[in-house]
Amino acid sequence: MECLYNQVDSTQTAIVTENGQIISYDELNHHVEIFSKKLGQSKKLIVLKCDNNFESIIAYLACFNNKHPLMLLENTIDKELLDNLLRLYQPDIIIEDLQINRLSKKEIDLHPDLALLMPTSGSTGSPKLVQLSQANLIENAKSIIEYLNITSSDTAITSLPMYYSYGLSVINSHLIAGASIVLNNKSIISREFWNAIKDNAVTTFSGVPYTYQILKRLKYARFDTHTIKYLTQAGGSLDIDTANYFYSECSARDQNFFMMYGQTEATARISYLPPHQFCKKPGSVGIPIPSGKISLHDKNGLLINQPHTEGELVYQGKNVMLGYAQSRADLEKGDIQKGILKTGDLGYFDEDGYFYITGRKKRFIKITGSRISLKEIERYLNTKGYNVIAGGQDDTLVLAISGRQELISDIKTIVSTAFKINVNNIRSFCVNAFPRTSVGKINYQKLFHKDS
Repeated sequence: MECLYNQVDSTQTAIVTENGQIISYDELNHHVEIFSKKLGQSKKLIVLKCDNNFESIIAYLACFNNKHPLMLLENTIDKELLDNLLRLYQPDIIIEDLQINRLSKKEIDLHPDLALLMPTSGSTGSPKLVQLSQANLIENAKSIIEYLNITSSDTAITSLPMYYSYGLSVINSHLIAGASIVLNNKSIISREFWNAIKDNAVTTFSGVPYTYQILKRLKYARFDTHTIKYLTQAGGSLDIDTANYFYSECSARDQNFFMMYGQTEATARISYLPPHQFCKKPGSVGIPIPSGKISLHDKNGLLINQPHTEGELVYQGKNVMLGYAQSRADLEKGDIQKGILKTGDLGYFDEDGYFYITGRKKRFIKITGSRISLKEIERYLNTKGYNVIAGGQDDTLVLAISGRQELISDIKTIVSTAFKINVNNIRSFCVNAFPRTSVGKINYQKLFHKDS
C-alpha cells in the first residue's frame, strides 16, 4: 500500500485533533489502514466532503494509499452545486465524516495517474476541476519542504481549509516531512485559535491576503506568537502596506515572512520570495520553487530574454496538473499539460531573475480601443489609499469601492486622469465589505452581480 509519509518516526506526533487528542504516525497509519480496507482495492471515483477534522484526514490518506481518485469539496457546499457535480462526474462514493455513501457499483475508466480533483481557486461550485496526480502532490510538497526547511520538529496549524490547494499543500508537506499538524476549524480572530497555537507550540502559520489584512487591523503584536518561526502568504497579491507591516512585525520577533505565488494548476506553489530579499525586491513574487522553472513569452509565444519586458508567465515543473476536467469523460485523458502551464498572468523579471506580476491576461477590458488592465487600476488606487475592485466590460469600467459614498467622485476623477479614460465610461458603487469566497478571495461574480 502506497503511503504519503513513508520515512518518518512512527512515534512522532502526526496529528493533534480538533478535540486536542494527540495521534502518532503509527496510530494515524492504523486508522488509515482500517478505513482503506472499507474502501476496497478496486478503483473508484470518490467525493470527499471535507473539513479540517481528523475524519477528513483519514479519508484523504486512505484514498491516496489505495489510489482512488478523489474529489475534494467543501463540506457545506450548496446542494444544487453538489448535484451538478455528481451529475457531471458520476462518482461511485461520497464520504462525509467517514460515512460511506455508495452511489454506483460499476467499473469506471479512469486514467491510472489521476489522484485528485480540486476546484480552481474561488470556484468551489464550478464544474471545471483541476486534475492532479500523486507525483504532482509529492513533488510540490518536497519543493515546499526544501525552501521552507520544514523538519520533523515543526508544527503547523490548519488556518486554511483542506479543500483549498494552499491548505492541502500545508498538510501534505508537513506529513511528508514527518512534522505535526494541529487541526483547527476556528477563526483566526477567536481566542481558541491562538490558544491552540500557544498550547501546541505551533511553528508555522499560513494565510491568504485577507488573513493578514485582518491580523493587521487587530494588531499582530497583541497575539502570543513566540513559538512561530515563519509565516507564509499566498492566494493572491498582498497590498504594499500590509506586506510592509508584517515584514516589520516578523523581523522584530525573529520570524520569517514568506510571500509566495502559485495556482491550483501547479499543485499550489510556483515561486517564493526569500525573506532577506523583501526590502530589495518590493512587490516581487520571487524566484521559482526548487525543481521548477519560470519563463516569459510574448503575445506570439516567443521567449522573452530581456529584463523588464512584459509577457505571460509560463511555468514548467513536475507539479503541473494533468489537465482540466469538466465531466467524467475528461478523467480518461491523462497528462495533457506535459509539465507546462501557461499561467495567464502577465509580468516581467528583473536583472537578478526575480519575477513580478503586473496583471491577468483575462482581467482586461477595452475602452475606445485601448486595453485597460483592471489589476493595474486596483494596484494604482491601492497606492493612493483606496480599497477598490475593478470590473466591467468593453467600453465600461465598473469600480466597486469599499468606503463612503462621497469617495466616488474623487476616485472616478483619479482613474480618469491617470488612465486617460473618459469619466462617462466609468461607473461606480460602494459596498460595506467585498463579498469573499470561503478561502477569503474576492468573489468577483457576486460583487459585480450587484451592479448588473
